[in-house]
Amino acid sequence: MALTKNQVKKEEKNFSLKLNGKTSVFIDAANIELSAKDLNFKVDYKKLHTWLQNKVKLQFIGFYTVRFDTKNHDAFLTVLKRTGYKLITKPLKLIKNRRNGEHLRKANFDVEIAVDAIKRLDTFDNCILFSGDSDFNYLIKELQNKGKTVIVASLRYHVSRELVESTDFYLDLRKIKNEISRSESQ
Repeated sequence: MALTKNQVKKEEKNFSLKLNGKTSVFIDAANIELSAKDLNFKVDYKKLHTWLQNKVKLQFIGFYTVRFDTKNHDAFLTVLKRTGYKLITKPLKLIKNRRNGEHLRKANFDVEIAVDAIKRLDTFDNCILFSGDSDFNYLIKELQNKGKTVIVASLRYHVSRELVESTDFYLDLRKIKNEISRSESQ
């Protein structure tokens, strides 16, 4: 998806991510993982956490993901929790397609993220949303109406035009890829 001139301007304005006040971060894991995969890297969530701590006064960081119930995934979630992430998980849903009998994988956290952001409204001044889903447009507008600064972080080709237009700042993950990616040996 090509961005308009105004959207590119919003992305390229001089923005250091040094925000005043407390910041809450909401990570749609499926969205950020898909973006990272398209950029041929894997996110090092310890590095991401450190990067955020160095940029903002981190009040909350929620990680919204499916629970796969495997040893590797459980170990991954344990590391995230120890690093400081608040884990919000649910089991993967398999929905059968009646036409072809195939199962579709479903794990949407839009409602959970929106509800958590509204519940925490009085605890933060800034919100960083790691997602590109246009369903969050309404949430962004509501947060802004309450005086919050909202930043959307995603990959340019995984973000809806509406989100880029409504957010206060759009951060393309390509700009921080080197700072948050896992090394080859990990």
